[in-house]
Amino acid sequence: MNRSLSRIAVCLLCSFLLRGALRAEAPAPAEPTDAAKKRHERVAERRKGPGIICHRGASEHAMENTLEAFRATFELGGDGNEIDIRMTSDEVLVVFHDDMLDRHLEAYGDVSDYTWAELQRFRFRTPGKFGAQCRIPTLAEVFALHHTHAGLMHLDIKRTGLDTAIAELLTKMDMWDHVAFANSDTGGVILKDPRFKPQRYKAGLYLDRGEVFPDAIGAVLKKPGDHVIVDDPRGVAVAFGRKLGKLSKEPVAAHKIEPRTDPKSPTEADLLAALRAADDWNTPAETLAGRKISGARIRARARAAEGLLAVGASSKEAFSVLEERVRKRSLHPDWMFHGFDGAMSLRALILLRAPNAVDLARFVLWRDDPALEPVIDPRWKNPRAWTDFRVKMVVFPALAKCPGAATEKLCRDYLALTDAEARELGPAQFEEAGRALLAVSPKTGTALELFRHRLQEVRGRAILDCLAHVNEDWALAALKKGAAHALAYRVEE
Repeated sequence: MNRSLSRIAVCLLCSFLLRGALRAEAPAPAEPTDAAKKRHERVAERRKGPGIICHRGASEHAMENTLEAFRATFELGGDGNEIDIRMTSDEVLVVFHDDMLDRHLEAYGDVSDYTWAELQRFRFRTPGKFGAQCRIPTLAEVFALHHTHAGLMHLDIKRTGLDTAIAELLTKMDMWDHVAFANSDTGGVILKDPRFKPQRYKAGLYLDRGEVFPDAIGAVLKKPGDHVIVDDPRGVAVAFGRKLGKLSKEPVAAHKIEPRTDPKSPTEADLLAALRAADDWNTPAETLAGRKISGARIRARARAAEGLLAVGASSKEAFSVLEERVRKRSLHPDWMFHGFDGAMSLRALILLRAPNAVDLARFVLWRDDPALEPVIDPRWKNPRAWTDFRVKMVVFPALAKCPGAATEKLCRDYLALTDAEARELGPAQFEEAGRALLAVSPKTGTALELFRHRLQEVRGRAILDCLAHVNEDWALAALKKGAAHALAYRVEE
């Protein structure tokens, strides 16, 4: 960050953008000439490279794609961020990655299904250290933060038709030189604008967690290109000789937290009735109208499953009905809906610590059901079991909160699979299994076991998780014994 930038100009700019979100009528407040010159000089320095770009922000330290994650990138020696851009139903550009809201938020559907005001009311499921202040930011806010830090940006535009509005905002904020990358398929007018000067990546280090291994970092830095993209910037920053700064504890832009105004909760009997209303579970709709109706029913059952979790249901009847929905998850040709009621039911059973939840999780992970044939998308050439990925992908994040011998065994059994064996079951979840194992067995021995795993992504994830707990004796001992180099990545919070 160039600390000589005018504080007044920055405050005015942020205030303006927070009020106007994306489509403000008036031009942005004038930036003093000297401050603008110094900002552009700093951006030019970053563009010379080699630089560090964080994928969705430094998401080890705050929820991905939030202002706090993007800020952490700069605090830890990074140069910029990859930013996922979507638009709400009332045409506010926001930053959020997933096609579906439910992985991170207590909400369903897509960003484009909601207005900006509606989107702000949804809470994050696991918000991290910033708690209720964790929220989806507008693109204008994210640009303002990068303006302040003279940061580079990779614009990952998730939908077509957003390019013109983004280009207008870049012009208003005088930030074209900040853009180092933009999607080739959705960049539109941005790619054609002479002010856009694209750069190249040397490589990415986040998919296999090479970002925490000096040898992997060194090999990438020898490659041609301008920058490296990572999830966590610390390893590359240390390799560059950069000082890791202190992480902020306060949100970037605190907002008033409105009290919950949830409607009256349905009774457990009502929730069970909603879950049982599933006579159509194995009859995939064939028409567009039928698919819409079926999707709504599946979401209603998913909400009912989450409702049982919310009320802490513990009866045998509740567990039985939830299990039936897992075993008879709904078939639907749209991945957004397929098996979603089963996914939320399985998640609820695990988090409610139902007696057979871990066994059911094992059944789901290894299930390859011939009944999937009618809803397989022919565009993808994956094994049949991948069609159930929505149900399979909730397993390890939920098991991370369900300690016990059965959970540890399931994690270890999965970690023992070969790549070929795992591929037949669904998208590989080795990293997630390792993370869950260390969460339920936070011990030096468990960490060292994971440090020895054949896959670098598992070893790297274990190092990152030990760093997150480095103030605890077990984690510090594991790092000292099995990954001493990573002690250079410790930061003050």
